[in-house]
Amino acid sequence: MVQQKMVMKLTMETPKKKAKALKTAVGVHGVVSVALEDDKIVVVGDVDSVDLTRVLRKKMGHVDLVSVAENKKEEKKEEKKEEKKDDKPVDLAWLGQGPFMHPPYPFVIWEDPYPNYW
Repeated sequence: MVQQKMVMKLTMETPKKKAKALKTAVGVHGVVSVALEDDKIVVVGDVDSVDLTRVLRKKMGHVDLVSVAENKKEEKKEEKKEEKKDDKPVDLAWLGQGPFMHPPYPFVIWEDPYPNYW
């Protein structure tokens, strides 16, 4: 599937309901990001919009699916960086030491003072 941007309208009067809506939306497998806009929640991800609406209705009550659109990523223009040609590569000194290892714990054998007691 293609990543979709879904906008859903919810009734969220209290901050507790907003937190519950966000937690429910994020808990669905395939959700990449969730954002709140007034009384709307914007979900981006590879999720079936009908399933997400059903889950939110089960937890929150009344939910309207306002829009579903393909998530278009903005293409970043790559700027050419000028490389310095005069830089020398940095030599890293290898100390020849491996990872620090703790000495083994002492192994003590206790002798039973009453060997035939039991």
